[in-house]
Amino acid sequence: MTVAPLASALPDLTGLPWWRPCLVQVVGAEHAAPTLAAFVRQLVAAFEEQGHTVVETSHGDVDLLLVATRVPQGPAPLRERLPEQVPPLAVAACQEHGLRVGSRQVVVLAEVPERLSGLPHEEVVATARTAMARMAAPKVLFVSRGEQPGEVAEATLCTLEGGHPTETERIPDRMRDRLVTAACAREVADACEVVPDAVPARVWDASPVPGQLARAGRIMGELNLLPEPVDIGRYVSSELARMYEAYMGWKRLSEGMLFLVDPELDALVVSASGSWVVDKRTLGRNDVTIVALDPPDSPLRVLAPEGCRPLGPSVEAWEVRAFLHAVPKVRVSRTTSGGWEPRPDGEREVPLIRAGIHAHVGVERADAAHIETVPPDRERYPYGFGCGTDLMGKVAADTVHRSRAVHDADDARLYVRWPMLYHGEMAVELWKPGLPAEPLSGLLDVFAGSVVFRPDHIEQPV
Repeated sequence: MTVAPLASALPDLTGLPWWRPCLVQVVGAEHAAPTLAAFVRQLVAAFEEQGHTVVETSHGDVDLLLVATRVPQGPAPLRERLPEQVPPLAVAACQEHGLRVGSRQVVVLAEVPERLSGLPHEEVVATARTAMARMAAPKVLFVSRGEQPGEVAEATLCTLEGGHPTETERIPDRMRDRLVTAACAREVADACEVVPDAVPARVWDASPVPGQLARAGRIMGELNLLPEPVDIGRYVSSELARMYEAYMGWKRLSEGMLFLVDPELDALVVSASGSWVVDKRTLGRNDVTIVALDPPDSPLRVLAPEGCRPLGPSVEAWEVRAFLHAVPKVRVSRTTSGGWEPRPDGEREVPLIRAGIHAHVGVERADAAHIETVPPDRERYPYGFGCGTDLMGKVAADTVHRSRAVHDADDARLYVRWPMLYHGEMAVELWKPGLPAEPLSGLLDVFAGSVVFRPDHIEQPV
């Protein structure tokens, strides 16, 4: 299944309910290379034309802080030429302008001769993450110069999730829209609180859930749905890696996640965040986190087992909670073997979605007889959003609202998947008759036999 490209006409973001005028600041443009300097002027004009305000100074109140920088030229690959400084570029910019270090509002802009659209996906992602790590920026916009002075051949916006869409036409306008889209999404990952001793130790010790998630994670690793975690030292010097760990807690990137809803706990259980040095292919009992099934707009509550200090949940937990509230409820009862199955007169009520996975892979084909594919709604959400934001949760809820398998009782399919623009897959299994007793086992069997996916490539539609 390939995501259809957006039509050549620009969508009018101002007519969408989530759009709002933004406050934008550009710093460093006076020292930028000629093509980047010309592009920045065009980008500023595009922001103002759409109704945004571009300011020269700020004090932590901007929606976008664009930081222009120079990348040395030379014969070495781009990844090797990316500069590193202490403190990193974006750290210094955040401190000067009153933003939290690591804020999603910061985007580094760099002029390069390379055209990233012609490079393999894995090479672009590695290059982008090297730039992000060395500059401490969650997004990097590479501006590729053309043959004529000041000419922009293309521009590529890279995100931490692995996105790198490239624009070659009406570049300032399209990049403005992509940047504004990101700026309109509010970070929610910090809205998290821990409830101490919320689950009795005897209940958690007897729970099969950690073992079930561990088995599923191991299978995901064997199928190449989960890659090996990457320490930040792969991208930066040992000095900068030590600084990140000591002062910011940045140590490791561990992609993907898996979750299930446990009727016994009446809660969502997710893999812990990779920032806690968790390998999701080899989850230990303490590498999963219990999350309350509260309404999507409330802070995320982590339910700590008695006497335990839980790890933080995967950032996707916020969007999972959002789509769990967007599906019908069903009743389930305990089986003689200790599991759970759907029954009309069941003793517990749970969301129709029992479990699911998030994987940074690209799907080329999926057998519709075994798993439903719900395409992105590019009219309302043309460019997608990053994980850990309120609008990503709204996209997920909108997606399950459009699922036939979720809402049509005559649709017997047990599994649903949807591609997330620019960074991979979400796939879930439903509490329906015929669902295997072991959570995630049937869904992963479908990915092993009925879904053709590539861990080395993700579609980057324009």
